[in-house]
Amino acid sequence: MTFRLEWIEDLEKGLAEVAKQSTRVAITRRALQKAAAPMLEKAKRFAPIDSGRLEESIKISTRAKGEVGRAAYAQTMKATGGDKGAAVSAMRDARRNFKAANPPAILYLGPTQNAWHAHFVEFGTRPHTNAGMYAGSQHPGTAPDPFLRPAFDSEAQGTIERLKPLIWDEIQKNAARMAKRAARG
Repeated sequence: MTFRLEWIEDLEKGLAEVAKQSTRVAITRRALQKAAAPMLEKAKRFAPIDSGRLEESIKISTRAKGEVGRAAYAQTMKATGGDKGAAVSAMRDARRNFKAANPPAILYLGPTQNAWHAHFVEFGTRPHTNAGMYAGSQHPGTAPDPFLRPAFDSEAQGTIERLKPLIWDEIQKNAARMAKRAARG
């Protein structure tokens, strides 16, 4: 699950006083992680427990995931007839341009690659014919057992409400660090 923070005017003014762009992004990311911690706990609580791998794999990240640059990669692969080097270069350029134009303050909450089956649990599967070693056999499908969506729905508003004071707190901590540095020399 991903949601994008649309800036609140007074917070934007406070962040503008922070000298470096990278520091502004770091402040926002730290605040996002703290604000979303209850959402993470709910997602883990709602996750069905079979082996425990799914619950353990649910993490929070504020780094942009693969969605930025995928379109550029695909378009270049089609245009060049499969030149992977050019496609990777186009993807990297798209990511750099995205960061330059719009520093990411993106929250990702979900399973890591260790739980490759998580989307099957969240959304279920339809009946299908198996492939591989079970080729030809029929799978009846599985019912969805959502755990991320209920956590998001119940905690999204609370996360947003917790975010503003947390960003202010991070801005004040940064200001105190900068004052301490300036006093040293």
